[in-house]
Amino acid sequence: MSRMAATLILMAMMAAAPAYAQQSEMENLQAGGDALLANHRETTQYSIDRATQALQARDYKTARRFASSVVRADPKRIESWKLLGAAQIGLQDWSGARRSYTGAIRITPGDPESRGGLGVAMARLNDPKAQEQLIWLTARVAACTSSCAALEGYKREVDAAMAAAAGPSQSHR
Repeated sequence: MSRMAATLILMAMMAAAPAYAQQSEMENLQAGGDALLANHRETTQYSIDRATQALQARDYKTARRFASSVVRADPKRIESWKLLGAAQIGLQDWSGARRSYTGAIRITPGDPESRGGLGVAMARLNDPKAQEQLIWLTARVAACTSSCAALEGYKREVDAAMAAAAGPSQSHR
């Protein structure tokens, strides 16, 4: 069979192919995309779980490594920013913690944990803006009607960090 005949036969077969064959290809592409997305979600969740476990074990370097990978893969996921900030506070990387908690606040401005972490990092850097976080937390504690323990804890952490930065003679209550 000549090359031209083979080409004509192939073209005829393609023209006669049912529409579902093309649809099937699109479905295959969609399924592949869905599988990649599911794998990405599983990998991201795995890294979040590992970062959380490392924080609980006070293995701050490992926590930072896993949290950093999630921040790079999914920068709109607030828990990755908060985990990274917590790991950086554990490593006394105050500038890094300030960047991480600022990233978290950009996603969810009203998150008290992020405000507390940012306040601690700022206080440790002797940044006067730590006072803004303390004022924000104090207002939330005053307005709180239930489940206020976490808010009060974040406020105490910022207050303690500010007192430590100011020296033993001053308190910021």
